[in-house]
Amino acid sequence: MPSPRSTKHLTLLAADVLPPAGFALPANTPVLDALLRRSRTLVGQPQSLEEALLHAFGLDPAANIVAPLTKLADVDTPGGTPGGTLREQAWLRADPVHLAISRDNAQLFDSHVVNPTADEMAAVAETINQHFARDGIVVTFPDPARGYIATDANNLPQSTPLWKMGGANVFDNLPLSKTRTNWRAVSNEIQMLLHEHPVNVRRAEVGTPAINALWIWGGGTLNQAIEANDSALEPPMFTNVVARLVLARGLGIAHQLPVAALPPALDVNALGERSLVVLHTATREVRAQSRETWPNEVAAIERDWIAPAVVAFDAGQLDRLTILLPGESASLVLEVYREGVIAKLMSLVRAKKRLAEYA
Repeated sequence: MPSPRSTKHLTLLAADVLPPAGFALPANTPVLDALLRRSRTLVGQPQSLEEALLHAFGLDPAANIVAPLTKLADVDTPGGTPGGTLREQAWLRADPVHLAISRDNAQLFDSHVVNPTADEMAAVAETINQHFARDGIVVTFPDPARGYIATDANNLPQSTPLWKMGGANVFDNLPLSKTRTNWRAVSNEIQMLLHEHPVNVRRAEVGTPAINALWIWGGGTLNQAIEANDSALEPPMFTNVVARLVLARGLGIAHQLPVAALPPALDVNALGERSLVVLHTATREVRAQSRETWPNEVAAIERDWIAPAVVAFDAGQLDRLTILLPGESASLVLEVYREGVIAKLMSLVRAKKRLAEYA
């Protein structure tokens, strides 16, 4: 007897393709507009890229334990979840940001706007580590956009995720701790160290935003991150992850899944049985406030990923196609129907609502 054909279920997570607040014109999304009329569509509350990703793995975003997951990807540990002290070591993120401070408020701009270089962050780390040497605080930057501080599990502050800081008052969201380290004081001292740092003197000369703070957040251990499970959710059991985003890669490694780099476009033959593909380029443009280039990234996501996935699904190369569309205004889940009687009936009875109308 012939061996049974393997099934393939592709989940595409494409964040911020819905027009975000402040972006006057929606992107042109003809493929997704057509899919809305042949899909079971669930509309939920707004979600960030990171919140949707954590939910997809059955984790509670409110736990705010991101640092050990991204650290896991940044050290590129082979062979799945590490054991021993790496699972028990507590980490904090300490990310370079620009604070635009007024009398009553401070607006935060993250690395998408600041665009730090490896040399700049090496110089910043040297200054900070010399200053805090007696306190045992050491910051490292395996990537210019992400800093880490190792500490004890009982020395972690309450903190606000960086993804929630758009438009929020920085003064109301600084880290708060009742532990041996006053992390709010540490944050303030770092701001003073960076105020006239040579890195920022050079940035002022060329008119780029100063790196005048490190945002401390997301602390915990790898054990705590994996155990932060929301029992009300039933996570999909992915068999592999395809992503460039560091949090997606860290989640895959932590769950002992094969993790592949994101290719330029969809390759159906390279997919596993239940693949999660994470597309974050539109989010990158949103967070950089790149209103002019954001529609181009949305168009590229449709062209290189969603349209080929639909073609493969209709050709029987995929057995299921799920599209997750988290965004600032709403989050959509599309379970796509294969072309046929059901899909045609759905397109006839469903109102011709475009994706942008969900924003």
